Amino acid sequence: MTRTVSRLAGVSALALVLTAAALTSGSGALATTVGPTKVAPHQYFAGEVNGKLDNATVTVVCPISGKWGRALPRQTLAVTWLPVIASNFGNTGSRGTAIDANTGSPAASAAQTIVFKKYNHPQAFPTNVPVPCGGKHLVIFDPVPNGHGAKAAKVTVTYANVASGPGA
Repeated sequence: MTRTVSRLAGVSALALVLTAAALTSGSGALATTVGPTKVAPHQYFAGEVNGKLDNATVTVVCPISGKWGRALPRQTLAVTWLPVIASNFGNTGSRGTAIDANTGSPAASAAQTIVFKKYNHPQAFPTNVPVPCGGKHLVIFDPVPNGHGAKAAKVTVTYANVASGPGA
């Protein structure tokens, strides 16, 4: 009996370690095999910029003395399902079946919306809309349609001008 209990404890500990390893990757983002794949009502989610849930960097190129530039290629936006609540989480609310990521200047008519209907399917960060040449800003991930309990996820992003570095 003692031997059986000891084996069960060992198997349980191994299962917990494997579960914890599956939930996170090296960047702190959730693994793609965990949780639902389609966006649906009453789900917690997080936005990702370049694979980070917060404090991401988007590299931009700006004209000399310019305030607005363009993001360089090979950068991504994504949404991931959250099994636990984080400080910058979102919730799809009672009606959400998609999540919109808004990029570029909120005041600019050229701002672009990226629509996500599945989790863990990164899309390219747009390179054709104006973004700030430096400083910290938010990328907002809004559940749509909006319903009771819906909450946007926010990712703090530092725009780094390749000509002069972060916060230029």
